[in-house]
Amino acid sequence: MPSRLFVPCASALAALLASCGPAMPQPGPCMSDRECRGDRICHEGRCRFEEEVRTELAERNRALSSGGEIGPDAGAPIETITPDAGTPIARSTELPMFMGGPRHTGRAAAAGPASEPRVRWVHRTGARVPAAPILGADGTAYVGSTDRSFVAIAPDGSLRWRYAGADRFYASAAIASDGTILVGNHDGSVVALTPQGQVRWRRALGAPVDASLAIDEDGTIYVAADGLWALDRAGNPRWHVATAEALRTAPAIHPSGLVIVGTTDGRVIAVRRNGAVAWEARAGASVDGGASIGDDGTIYVGNDLGEVLAIAPADGTVRWRYQAEGDVRATPAIARDGTIVVGSDDRSIHGIAPDGTQRFRVRTSGRVRASARIDAEGRIYVGSQDDYLYVLAPDGTLIYRHNLGHDVDSTAAISEDGVLIVGTDDGGIYALEAAAR
Repeated sequence: MPSRLFVPCASALAALLASCGPAMPQPGPCMSDRECRGDRICHEGRCRFEEEVRTELAERNRALSSGGEIGPDAGAPIETITPDAGTPIARSTELPMFMGGPRHTGRAAAAGPASEPRVRWVHRTGARVPAAPILGADGTAYVGSTDRSFVAIAPDGSLRWRYAGADRFYASAAIASDGTILVGNHDGSVVALTPQGQVRWRRALGAPVDASLAIDEDGTIYVAADGLWALDRAGNPRWHVATAEALRTAPAIHPSGLVIVGTTDGRVIAVRRNGAVAWEARAGASVDGGASIGDDGTIYVGNDLGEVLAIAPADGTVRWRYQAEGDVRATPAIARDGTIVVGSDDRSIHGIAPDGTQRFRVRTSGRVRASARIDAEGRIYVGSQDDYLYVLAPDGTLIYRHNLGHDVDSTAAISEDGVLIVGTDDGGIYALEAAAR
């Protein structure tokens, strides 16, 4: 008969362990680096030795590289530069998801830097940052990188925690009403993290989740992957609308309850909250950017023919098409006066009137794939692949452009006290503030 070990009680077990010598110290829970002693940092909600974390991430990247591509800078050291770390960023007033809310208007409630800014701090990741930073209620910036890390950066620029994903992060996060941080990963999963960086749940889907998530007012999470998924708060699927190819567009939520996505085979699909398809519109070419929704309910979306379409929400009728000279892969922003603002591969930022006519065109020296943000005073902030962040007046007049040294494909966030946070292709996450007068 096999032998068995019986432990009569927890106290006996504790005594037994104590008799074996001193126990190894366990990493303590944390929310920021400041809570960790010595050479420890807060990583995935636990105080860990920094060198140990770096080694672990490097080993994980080497293990994963046998099954997929890793960016050339994935092994680069991660550092945080805080030239003015004593000045925190105030709370954000925008909704904590891509483009400031589920309609993707790009509007922010605060005013950004009105003149050439200075760098407040820079956080360095190991590879490019295409995702838009999302700001939590306390000003924490959440953003992923193609080095497979997803980070939480405190308002003073210090690293609060780092989550190591199974693959690259292209998608922007979204924050649920209970504080859960939700983000898609290129490995085909959605991960829910606590505010301390610990995994609450993980849901594997059928294709990479490279587009940003949207959260409805009832907590339903909409995800673009191998079609459109609706998940409940716990990550359980409610329904799935399959598409012929994987989706690349962030779902937008119309006030009528329709969920809008574009497809790579040239369709725009409207799905009701129960998962039934309401209508489909022919876009004419691949739709790679998300849709946005105007104050009157009109749906705007770009395609790879260089068109911006205005679509009626009732039946999907295309009202007009605006023609740019290159692919439109950004999500259109919508100013408070109704101007649609979007960049194109034709190296321009276009301002389009609600009737489809051109209001302005601002030429840059690189493709414009970042989506625009519009601050409380109507200024437009948009990055370009010529290394510059452009700031325009509401009429399209150039106010200034700020050189960040590398392509800017990330869509900016604007904090309540006017600090602009944006990622670049050198792996930097920059906080830009108004220069002292």
